Amino acid sequence: MDDGDGMRLNDHRPTAETAAFAPQALAVADHLRAQFPEAAVSLGPAASDFSAPGDFWAAGSAGLEAGLAYQDFFGVGMTDRIRAAHLIAFYSRQLSVVLGAFHLGAGLQAEVAGIRFEDWTRLHRGVEVAGKRYHFRLHPPATERQGGEGVSAFEPGFIAHLAPVVAVLKARAGLSSGAQWRLAADALAGAFLEIGRAIGDEARGMAEALAIVKRPGSRLYSEELCYEQIAALDPASGAQLSRQYRIRCGCCLYFKTEGGSFCDTCVLLEPEDRRARLAAHLMQNGGT
Repeated sequence: MDDGDGMRLNDHRPTAETAAFAPQALAVADHLRAQFPEAAVSLGPAASDFSAPGDFWAAGSAGLEAGLAYQDFFGVGMTDRIRAAHLIAFYSRQLSVVLGAFHLGAGLQAEVAGIRFEDWTRLHRGVEVAGKRYHFRLHPPATERQGGEGVSAFEPGFIAHLAPVVAVLKARAGLSSGAQWRLAADALAGAFLEIGRAIGDEARGMAEALAIVKRPGSRLYSEELCYEQIAALDPASGAQLSRQYRIRCGCCLYFKTEGGSFCDTCVLLEPEDRRARLAAHLMQNGGT
């Protein structure tokens, strides 16, 4: 499959480390590195500088505490509850991008073998900005099998990975499980929209996310979470601009930090206020 900007399932020459991985898995990993560098991925057995997920997210672990502390980078005056809200959103988004790319791009079910929280430098408007990201080391992905009773093939593994994270953050910071699962659902829906856009099938990305977050009984179920198409006129050219946005069901609590405000897709905004904000975003960014 190759739509120009999408996943390119070409021949790959596996190394000794990646010999157990199918060419499709190698192609997805290449795509992730190029299109979504904010979520690092590598293939093969976890090296010594990676921790198994259960160890990484254990109570009192260095990984847990480092992740919480890093959230102060995004706001002033954060409490532990706000840090936990930001962390579950931050982590869920990166996990959704990595696992979702294998699911949507190649029909593969990826499983995390190890995690590392690492320094990372990104370019923002031509300026280098230092930050951190999660690096996921993956077992060889398996071909997905549809779950029973209409359950997405993606959903069980995603929930199984996140459940211990939700539990430890609830115990450590006092943020309720429900609040965390809403933020995780937001992250999944946003990531699937971005992945769908990257592979040239935005509609499928949204449809697969909605099949998960609208399924009664799912931990990720939400009535509020949805997508909305926003239209506006380009002030420079007069051209019609249009873009799909993910509308949240959870709240990251940023508005409770010093000088904080509501996100443009916040569930707490009135719909017309939110649409006006998103239209302004669309015009400012030329429809991208």
